[in-house]
Amino acid sequence: MRGSSDLMYLLTRAERLLARRLADILDAERCTTDAWRVVSALADGKGHFMTELSDLASLPPGSLTRLVDQLVEENLVYRRGDDVDRRRIRVHLAARGRRLHERVSQQISARVGELAPDERLAPLLEELIEACSPRHTFAARK
Repeated sequence: MRGSSDLMYLLTRAERLLARRLADILDAERCTTDAWRVVSALADGKGHFMTELSDLASLPPGSLTRLVDQLVEENLVYRRGDDVDRRRIRVHLAARGRRLHERVSQQISARVGELAPDERLAPLLEELIEACSPRHTFAARK
């Protein structure tokens, strides 16, 4: 049976198969899938608060804190106080993290380039993410 009731299964299966396909690239860099999600989220150069990063990387806050601590120790990311509210901390990608992101991104693009996710799949997934986001769900209830 294929249809909307299978959506979670299909997305989970696709994510796990893709993770397996990319595992050797990440393993060679001694980078976990969770660490890669954090590095990728920070690659936009904006720096992110931990709560935002937790959402972007799909990690619970406690797990993210431990992972960011490790990434700081490996000099891949750093923490800095927010310019507006010094009590809040932003996490940024360090130079070493940027180099890791560039290297791994190139290898991933070469490995999955035939899937052309940016042209066909990415817009559909972005639409689904927006529709499922708490902001959208809350706004729909009003």
